[in-house]
Amino acid sequence: MIRILHVADVHLGRPFTGLGPKGAEQREQLRRTFARCVDLALERGCQVVLVAGDLFHTSHPPRALASFVADQLRRLVQAGVHVFVVAGNHDAAPDGVWARPEFVSRLEGVMVFGQHPEAIRLDSGLVVLGRSATPGRNPLEGWPAPQGSPAVGLTHGSVYRPGQVEGPSAIRPDQIRALALDYLALGDWHSAQEVHPAPCVSWYSGAPEFLGLDQPGFGYVLVVTVEGPGRVCVERVRVARRRYHRETLAVEGLDERALQTRLEELADPDLVLEVVLQGLLEPDQLPVLPAALQEHADRFFRLVIRNQCHPRLDEDALRRFEPGTVLGQFVRLMQQRLQACAPDERETLEEALQLGVAALQGRGVLG
Repeated sequence: MIRILHVADVHLGRPFTGLGPKGAEQREQLRRTFARCVDLALERGCQVVLVAGDLFHTSHPPRALASFVADQLRRLVQAGVHVFVVAGNHDAAPDGVWARPEFVSRLEGVMVFGQHPEAIRLDSGLVVLGRSATPGRNPLEGWPAPQGSPAVGLTHGSVYRPGQVEGPSAIRPDQIRALALDYLALGDWHSAQEVHPAPCVSWYSGAPEFLGLDQPGFGYVLVVTVEGPGRVCVERVRVARRRYHRETLAVEGLDERALQTRLEELADPDLVLEVVLQGLLEPDQLPVLPAALQEHADRFFRLVIRNQCHPRLDEDALRRFEPGTVLGQFVRLMQQRLQACAPDERETLEEALQLGVAALQGRGVLG
């Protein structure tokens, strides 16, 4: 049985300009979280650590930051852990940190794969294949057959997603199957998630700490246990200090007191809170709710407000929609129904009119 720690996308040195004064605090937190990843590998008795790219946010990090990483990786090597690293799309460069002589000289015992695929066999019998990010090329292209089992792979790149990630550089499921690895460790996607099921198991470990709102499934490393050929167990282990929560609030009937009560329930200085306001806003609500939310920003590490509300339109506003447009036709058809409806249907149809206009304008209106 072989136990592996899979970590990626730490992005040490990320500037976090959008966080203002908290940017420096979060840069330091990335360092602490990476040190926690090393601690976890030692605590769990991992024999192998796979770093799947973008350990640094840039290919030319400050020397003090590079020295910190060398110290952390040396902790693993001194404990007898085999460490394998690939560069990602952020920290790969011919003259970058992974080629800097004074940095590389401190990585004795660490295998840093280059831009050509290589295979390493350990005394335990485990075969490790790897390749650093190759801009414009498929990272799994040209890999040698593993020549033994168990075998694991390590690289950095985007997995094919229809309509989102396409083209020859995208990692495809058939490529993963063709390699016939027991486990493929990937970096690039910042949310921890399975890419391919058994018997050719592949995962993104995701970013171990908060980087941004675009991929909220951050905060984990993966402890991978290879029990034998085709027998792999993957455990997500949380290491982040920051947490993320998305709160969707329907504004109908929502007053300042109810909003304050909910924010008090969620208050946490380590929480990244994204509040999404949806629904139909009455005119007197327009400036009130976002302002009330912002007053509580200091209770959270970061508070982001997404106002997807739609103002309730009066008759004058509804008449301004051109009859020849889809929106104008919808308004007039609904107004005709309102003129002919029974009294007990009027309120429902008026609400449907407002919601329909909002939906046709691409606004989020449902909680």
